[in-house]
Amino acid sequence: MKKEVASVSWDDLSYQIEPWVKNAMITLGFTSMTPVQASTIPLLSQHKDVVVEAVTGSGKTLAYVIPVLEKVIKLLKEAELKKGQFGALVVAPTRELANQINTVFNSVIELQPEEEKRIGTQLLVGSMQNVREDLELFHKTKPQILIGTPGRIIDFFSSNSIKTNKCEIMILDEADKLLDDGFINDTQSIVRYLPSQRRTGLFSATISAVGSKIFKAGMTNPVKITVKSASLAANSAPESLNLSYMVVDPELKLKILYQLLLKFRYKKVIVYFPTNFAVTHFFNFFMELVKKSNTPESETVNIYSLHGKLEAKPRMKTLNTFAEESPFKSVLFTTDVAARGIDIPDVDLVIQLDPPTEPDVFLHRCGRTGRANKIGSAITMISEGREEEYINFLNVKNIDLKLQETPKLNEELVKNFDEKMRSWLLEDRARYDHAVRCYVGYTRYYSKHVASSIFRLAELNYLKLAKLHGLTRYPKMPENKYIKDFPTDGWFDDSIDFDTYKYKDEVKEAARLEELKTEKRRKERKQKALLKKELKEKNSAWSKKVDTKENKLERREKMSKRRDAVEAELQKQKEADGVDDSDSDVEVDWKDLVRANKKQKKQPAQTQGFFDDL
Repeated sequence: MKKEVASVSWDDLSYQIEPWVKNAMITLGFTSMTPVQASTIPLLSQHKDVVVEAVTGSGKTLAYVIPVLEKVIKLLKEAELKKGQFGALVVAPTRELANQINTVFNSVIELQPEEEKRIGTQLLVGSMQNVREDLELFHKTKPQILIGTPGRIIDFFSSNSIKTNKCEIMILDEADKLLDDGFINDTQSIVRYLPSQRRTGLFSATISAVGSKIFKAGMTNPVKITVKSASLAANSAPESLNLSYMVVDPELKLKILYQLLLKFRYKKVIVYFPTNFAVTHFFNFFMELVKKSNTPESETVNIYSLHGKLEAKPRMKTLNTFAEESPFKSVLFTTDVAARGIDIPDVDLVIQLDPPTEPDVFLHRCGRTGRANKIGSAITMISEGREEEYINFLNVKNIDLKLQETPKLNEELVKNFDEKMRSWLLEDRARYDHAVRCYVGYTRYYSKHVASSIFRLAELNYLKLAKLHGLTRYPKMPENKYIKDFPTDGWFDDSIDFDTYKYKDEVKEAARLEELKTEKRRKERKQKALLKKELKEKNSAWSKKVDTKENKLERREKMSKRRDAVEAELQKQKEADGVDDSDSDVEVDWKDLVRANKKQKKQPAQTQGFFDDL
């Protein structure tokens, strides 16, 4: 369905929303609608299921918040919800996005007039509290709108005290993610809990990738809304978002990142790493690097980390702290957990150290900046070599990136960086162990790229990758088969004595020393055993040779006697058959006769007879 929107004024909306909701929008600063809101609100507020595709930062959240409120208001006017019932459900793939959606709902509900029946929300995400506490809070506060992640919602609905029969509307935010292989089973389980006569809304920036899977959300004759306004470029990204890439030496990625963070003018930067291990490892190092750099630039930078292995409360706290106004530069090291739907104000720059494994995630990452028509930049680092073909791969998908000149590294900065990393790693052997896990995790990540013809494990520069992580030896892994001239035991740098390389943790260090002693004793025993064997062979070498020689002579003598006996037997047979040796054209080898006799002995006995009387 293509819908031309003549006006985006609240007054010109074909479906008249509740007066207090419209006033709340204006009070919050939304004096007019965005195209996606003007197209979606009338349909979803009435009796249409919708599938909405619009770019990041286009106002999709309010496009379903208002219809959800409209449905709940109407439901409360008709009758009070009974114990255990609720009126609306919003599902999001991540805790951060669910929390943000809950915040948006509450910012509108706070402006609800006192004379209206109060509307409440409840957040259902893992790690915040257990399911029993969620159920107790639900029965105590009686919220009409539930917002959560799939796993916790299923656990919540499993309770007999929850009644889903009054749910009027279900929203799937970042629906392409909720309908992919990782979430589809949970999403379908949630759909089965809900009544079939309900409205359903699917929202995402890349919903087209889902295809026919949208019908697994239990939709009835949905309307597809794809909003393209004048502010949208051909590559499905806002014109205010500058997409660029730089071709870099993979060993220098972190140094280039460090220089960008110090020299680039910004308020907030989001840096995307490939794995949780990488976020933790490099966050800890950069914190140390900034702390000990003692430069004016480094003193004005605050760094935060966020990834999927963190508990919910620390994740929420980090996100809220990063989103707050600050006089300092703020940098967030994260994974794709912060790639979807997160709306953080004043993000000027997004940096991707590596392209994501799926091209759809590329725009989701970049979309964290340049929101609401504000200027933003997204830089992607592409390793030298075959990875440069990724730019053409994105062009095919209508994503255009401009080549940006790779910054020339400051020699003093490089020297300082290398010295700090070396000393930081040597302070605690656990850091080196973590670097190994980062390295291994990266290769696993690399192997999962959709564009497998570009991102080939066989062409990955393992030496530069290892040096990037501060390693001195290749970890034992199957991918080592791709490394040409693989060094002995994997060592390419012997500058660290691993016998004296200590753990900071006293318990781990004691265990390492004990293991070292055990290994040393094992090697000593093995060495003694080899020496003993060598001495034994040396001392008994002459007698063994004599014995061996005698054994050979005995075997030859036995073989000769056996040959003579066979030939004599053969001669007897010839004489008995009247065969003269001089007249025979056939010579029979005595060895062939022996083999024939052996073969005859091995053949199983055959039973012959008649069984007519059985």
